[in-house]
Amino acid sequence: MYKSKGFTLIELMVVIAVMAIIAMMAAPSFNALLLKQNMNKSARALASTLSEARAKAALERRQVTVVLNSSAENTPSQLNWAPSGQAILKTTTPTQVVFKTTGLVDTTNEIPFVVCNKTGGNLSKTITITKMGTVQIVADGSCT
Repeated sequence: MYKSKGFTLIELMVVIAVMAIIAMMAAPSFNALLLKQNMNKSARALASTLSEARAKAALERRQVTVVLNSSAENTPSQLNWAPSGQAILKTTTPTQVVFKTTGLVDTTNEIPFVVCNKTGGNLSKTITITKMGTVQIVADGSCT
């Protein structure tokens, strides 16, 4: 008698069913991971735009403005930033930041910006600009 080597159809169907159940359990956490990465990407892009504006203002000795929530084209004296994907900018601070020719910001306090997910997830990143013009991604938090 021949001894067949391989898997039966029933064994293959059971393995596929088990893998489908495991994949369905992993899908919600994968969605949360994508939302978090999108928010991180937007926060890093905002910090990068602000840092670029500060460096440009100091190097070119000109006033540079960063306009938030704007998808317009950048000009030599104006940089624009808009959140990408499901991220939003949730802040009560001004909609633009002006860097003076020295790279400093004309403010008496730190300027905080909060980037959140608009579809929930309750996660946020806080970006601050100090009086000296330094840009920092300060903290993870909850978006309320």
